[in-house]
Amino acid sequence: MTDGPTLVNCFVLTATSFYTAAMQLLKHGPAVLLAALTACAPPALYYKPGASPAQVESNLTNCAVAALDRVPRDIRTRFIPAQYSTRTYCNSYGRCYPRTYLVQPARTESYDANAALRGRVTEQCMAEAGYRPVSLPQCDPAEVRLSALPADPAQPPLGPGSCALRLASGKWRIVTPQ
Repeated sequence: MTDGPTLVNCFVLTATSFYTAAMQLLKHGPAVLLAALTACAPPALYYKPGASPAQVESNLTNCAVAALDRVPRDIRTRFIPAQYSTRTYCNSYGRCYPRTYLVQPARTESYDANAALRGRVTEQCMAEAGYRPVSLPQCDPAEVRLSALPADPAQPPLGPGSCALRLASGKWRIVTPQ
């Protein structure tokens, strides 16, 4: 028992692999859960009473192009170094030694440094055109089927029952069921 803590404790099983897996899950789990939940939720939509979906799409495209002209892309690359961790391994003779293993390899990421500013410029342009962003819950498909919806209606007045309907094309439309 006087050989030191590494030789004495080398035959005791530890939960390092469980701990490492649990930490990885805690590290990435909330992001995965949030992505899964927001994939079904409608995005913030631009609302202007009486505007047709084609008019909203046209104004949004014009604002996005104007924002790209005013705030050009600034693509930057950053290097993220590899992450390592150390575990103690013991052989069949009772000798224990540290071993380093790779947790995450080194990588580079490219990103647009002006993306957030360009988004704000687009929102400002849409606000100047009379639109405001609204967040609405997703429509219940059974409730929407019961009400008659025109093919390409103007945006209805918002009410307590207003919701966002996902179309077959993947786009969203603001609906106020009757």
